Amino acid sequence: MEDHSLLVALAGIVSALGLKEIWNIVKKRMDIRASKEERVDDLSLKVIEELKDKISALELKIDVLITENTELRVKVAKMEERLIQNAKKSVSRRKKPSE
Repeated sequence: MEDHSLLVALAGIVSALGLKEIWNIVKKRMDIRASKEERVDDLSLKVIEELKDKISALELKIDVLITENTELRVKVAKMEERLIQNAKKSVSRRKKPSE
């Protein structure tokens, strides 16, 4: 009987230590996964911030290009007006000598 109770006690101690070690292993794995997720979250936040900065820079460039485009349209309209006036002058000059 003493051997049996000794074996039961020994088995209980071994299983308790085994459960503790298993729990430590599981806990370590959970910690590793959590730290990986945290690193991924930090990385994704950095990427998001970089993309926001790039988007704001592109929006500024778009605004500059729109302004330049409107200025160029005004210049083109003025040039068209000058061309039309010059064409009218040259047509009126041509009609006078033939008359």
